[in-house]
Amino acid sequence: MVVGEKVMNMDIISKLKYYNKQSLGKKDSNEHNDKEVSMEIGKFHKTADYKTTSHKATERIDIKKKYEIENIIEGHIYNDEEGSCFIIENRYPLSYLYGGCCLGDVLNISCHSLKRLCPDISDNGGNNETLRNFLFLDVETTGLSGGVGTVAFLIGVGFFKDNEFIVRQYFMRDYNEEIAMLNALNLLFQSYEGLVTFNGKAFDWNMIHTRYTFNRIRLAADEVSHIDLLFPSRRIWKGKLESCALSSLEENILEEYRVDDIPGALIPSVYFKYVIDRDAREIKRVVKHNEQDILSMVSLIFKINNMLEDPLSEAECGHELIGLGKMFESTGEYDAVIDCLEKCMKSEDPFVKETALRKLSQIYKRNNEYEKAVRYWKDMISNKEIPSIFSLIELAKYYEHKVKDIPKAIEMTNKALEVSLKLGIDNSVSIHKTNLKADLKKRLDRLMRKAGINNAGC
Repeated sequence: MVVGEKVMNMDIISKLKYYNKQSLGKKDSNEHNDKEVSMEIGKFHKTADYKTTSHKATERIDIKKKYEIENIIEGHIYNDEEGSCFIIENRYPLSYLYGGCCLGDVLNISCHSLKRLCPDISDNGGNNETLRNFLFLDVETTGLSGGVGTVAFLIGVGFFKDNEFIVRQYFMRDYNEEIAMLNALNLLFQSYEGLVTFNGKAFDWNMIHTRYTFNRIRLAADEVSHIDLLFPSRRIWKGKLESCALSSLEENILEEYRVDDIPGALIPSVYFKYVIDRDAREIKRVVKHNEQDILSMVSLIFKINNMLEDPLSEAECGHELIGLGKMFESTGEYDAVIDCLEKCMKSEDPFVKETALRKLSQIYKRNNEYEKAVRYWKDMISNKEIPSIFSLIELAKYYEHKVKDIPKAIEMTNKALEVSLKLGIDNSVSIHKTNLKADLKKRLDRLMRKAGINNAGC
């Protein structure tokens, strides 16, 4: 192979070494030039790596800035002497339709009606305290377990002002922004007299209290009227729905369906990731989720109030009427309870009808209206679809203590024992923390003694 061919087949590094060897014939010179060549090559690679790394770093910085929350969600930065936080605000006209109602419709709910949902609301002799004086509150946190290690990184509030409903969300971009966020929220709290939440008494409001206490900040809204919509929702829809979570109520009751909603269980991990990479694209979904929760609470309180105002027209099934009856019973509105239960008597659902019969008879018994109570107990006995042990026991008590008809009381007790045997009820079955069959035998023994009958061997 000639020299020319040999050189052509070499790579660039070998060529540099070859020409240096040819021009310097000495070993020392060779070593010296090899070192220089290696340094030059090193410089080349180092420069190339630096340019590539620098380009990638710049690219990452550009992407990071591109997806920072300030650049993808409209809002403003709040600043005070303690730091800063990010505030997002959306305004809706009172005519905005969500969940089957216009947002402004809830302003027509009177103070008297609100007292059904929150007995400690004070009307001050008038109808002054309406939902215009309440904040709708929902928080997103770093966990669901609570405690001082859990932080509310997004606090959403909704409120009425002039002719708008405003959803304002306070977001801490990092943990050092919590105090500024709580300070900003305090400015709003001091202007309102009450709260509306969903499971807020057990979680959201407790979380707010914990964070203010932890940071040694006085909470401006410490003593407020608090309407928690979870409790009336469970009373009304527990018998109808498998779940009374807000998402379930939205779809099944309010007929509002979310698009691309983020599951609540994923929200903490989304925030942890954001704190690291500052990419707020998934945080944008969390913000939307929080906003929709607030709007749903407005629609839900309107729906619940309408059902309480006109239960016979607004309730769609017997299960809802039974739930509404429980709410009326807690507020002492027994005429409304009776109206709801009387309508349930027309239901084709055996459970609904049996529950209504039982509740009605208990109300009449408590009011000493035994004629009506006895009529319902006898109706239950004659209805083969409804287990009649309850009514037989009540009739046995009635004949023993009110009418003093011991033979009739014995007859009812024996029938109750027969039904318990048919249903396979034994001493292992506990009803009202007692053994039904054992109690029936004790009752029968006592009645037999009263009648002077020897019950040995029974």
